[in-house]
Amino acid sequence: MKYALVDGRRREAETGLQGVCQGCGLPMIAKCGRKRVHHWAHRTANCDKWGERETAWHRNWKNEFPEDYQEIRMEDLDGDVHIADVRLPNNTVIEFQHSYLPEAERRSREDFYNPMVWIVDGTRNARDVSTFADFLSVSSMYCDEICGLGLPLRPIKLVDNWIRCVHPVYLDFGDAEFPAIEPPPERVLWRVREARTYRFVATPFLKQSVIDHYTLGSPLEAYDFRRIPRSDPRFG
Repeated sequence: MKYALVDGRRREAETGLQGVCQGCGLPMIAKCGRKRVHHWAHRTANCDKWGERETAWHRNWKNEFPEDYQEIRMEDLDGDVHIADVRLPNNTVIEFQHSYLPEAERRSREDFYNPMVWIVDGTRNARDVSTFADFLSVSSMYCDEICGLGLPLRPIKLVDNWIRCVHPVYLDFGDAEFPAIEPPPERVLWRVREARTYRFVATPFLKQSVIDHYTLGSPLEAYDFRRIPRSDPRFG
């Protein structure tokens, strides 16, 4: 976790600090090594059964939002405590998911956090990046409320794990470049969803637009992408 309570105040981990978990009140250890981001860890098992090992990717995403929105304690009807990665003033939760998530747990989180948004690390497996690039190279334009790129039949494991979510899902491929489209002016997130005539449709949104939309309520700005013809030397 990024925060623990030290003398009743939320503090980030620092060498020598002693804190307690804001979820369960048990002691936590400040982990401040060189290999991983500084964080707090329970002395025993994590009280949040949905908790996952925090990476630099998680931390960087949390830091895109005001501190008061980060790591918010929530409790379900059975008394189980969960720490939402980000919870906005309108009660929308944003979860940053790095590792594989079983469908049953995904559904449980969606039911509990509703309304919510998923931002998924697409760079965890290098093969996912190359597979998504291959998809873009053979995809077709599809437009309904928004335009995107659709693929009728071919399965993509990363996408198939997420397209049946009830709530919006954005894939974060970091700075990866995809030769099938003109490079965007800034980083994008790919929103994936099911469509009637396609296995799934992917639409790129400017990363900052997604952050501003959920933080400030501004309109989402899709990247007005242009396909690069396969005959173009730039096409991979």
